[in-house]
Amino acid sequence: MPKTRRKVNIIGHRNPDTDSICSALAYTYLKNQLGDAVYEARRAGQINRETAFVLKHFGVEPPRLCTDVSPQVKDIDIREQPGIDKEMSIRAAWSMMRDTEIDTLCAIDEDKELLGLITVKDIANANMDLFDTEVLAKSKTSYKNVLSTLEGEMLLGDPDACITSGRIFIGTSPEIMDGAVNPGDIVLVSNRYEVQMCAIDCGAGAIVVCCGSAVPRTILARAQEKGCIVITTPFDTYAAARLISTAAPVRHFMRSKNLLEFSVNTAVEDARKVMANVRHRYFPILDANGKYCGVISRRNLLNVHRKQVIMVDHNERGQAVDGLEQAEILEIIDHHRLGALETAGPVYFRNEPVGCTATIISRMYEEHGVEIPPQIAGLLLSAILSDTLMFRSPTSTPLDQHIAEKLARIAGEEMGKSVAGLVQHQPFRRPDQRPLAAVRRQEQPVQGVEIMEGIRQRLMRDVHAVDLRHRVMKHLRHFGQLLRRQPRSGSSRRNGG
Repeated sequence: MPKTRRKVNIIGHRNPDTDSICSALAYTYLKNQLGDAVYEARRAGQINRETAFVLKHFGVEPPRLCTDVSPQVKDIDIREQPGIDKEMSIRAAWSMMRDTEIDTLCAIDEDKELLGLITVKDIANANMDLFDTEVLAKSKTSYKNVLSTLEGEMLLGDPDACITSGRIFIGTSPEIMDGAVNPGDIVLVSNRYEVQMCAIDCGAGAIVVCCGSAVPRTILARAQEKGCIVITTPFDTYAAARLISTAAPVRHFMRSKNLLEFSVNTAVEDARKVMANVRHRYFPILDANGKYCGVISRRNLLNVHRKQVIMVDHNERGQAVDGLEQAEILEIIDHHRLGALETAGPVYFRNEPVGCTATIISRMYEEHGVEIPPQIAGLLLSAILSDTLMFRSPTSTPLDQHIAEKLARIAGEEMGKSVAGLVQHQPFRRPDQRPLAAVRRQEQPVQGVEIMEGIRQRLMRDVHAVDLRHRVMKHLRHFGQLLRRQPRSGSSRRNGG
């Protein structure tokens, strides 16, 4: 898996409005122009119809959804251990484990699909099964594996053929071999002519001539006549007998069912819980497309790279995405009141008493000498018009209007006729949506209020036009009654009553 630069997420509050989305997009463009890292705009919830209309009008794709910034497996150092072919011999697999100092290998296909895994324990168990003399036939081992394992040379036969029957047998003398060697057996022999000939006449499927001994022409002719494969190896008979069974392919011993695997998107905490309940050391990792990309162990969980976040249009924990306490906050750009958010270290914090975060970001373009593209100017303008309620909001300032006029000129929009009309005339709810549901979509939780109702704001041309006035007022009166019932400090609630 190629190393990529980690992205910094620029994200607004939950239940995002136009300012939250457009400010994240605009600030992402500015930060990427400055070029000190890689930044990506994200959204913490579903985009409302007004924002969707603005993005479509200016030809901008919505940011990707991000509801949790808790560390994931992709935020730790994944060991990029190459996958192996399932036909690899267990001898070659063991050699790779020794050379790379790992005790688990993952078998994959040509498309990097995970097929199974084999551990050093699996290989040890295979080597200790001394009486399984038919292991090569059971596993349909190819003669290529045998040649590679024995560092041998095939004098007669097809290297691509597979062993489908027979046992591994050590030929010592014709007297012992007669009646003991069965058709199809693989017989390890020395340089004795009579032993080689006896093995062939007994119907051996292959003979392995040890110690690098030369094979007489008469033996080769007899073997060809009987259909017997002839292999030579530089190893002596004892070493060849120890090695030949390790030519069996990995697929015969690997685990292929109920594999414990993780995705790069798996939460680190979830992975830690699974690892704590099993005795495996390494666990395969699949990328976002389900392809094998490496392995991790418990040790990797000790070095988690926390996600880096820049918060725009909010600064309170209750309005932020989940997992914020496990992320690294780099910056906060906002125009709201200060909340009780704590950070692990110092951050760049910018909070100004203006009507919109987009106003602050527009000024930051000027401060850094970065030209605002027309498309970005349109987004910033729309955010200001939306968040200041067309400059009718009590929080709106002359600076908001001044910045909006400049942005309108850059975007090529007439603020009074074009963009203002686009934002103001967008339907604020679906025909089948309950009126109060449209209002609740914009709520933000308020700290310090035990009955969490939230503050709701909605841009509408005329409350009477949607027959919403009486329902909204009734809801607000009910909310006020609940607040009046809240116990004050020093009440019986605090004293355990």
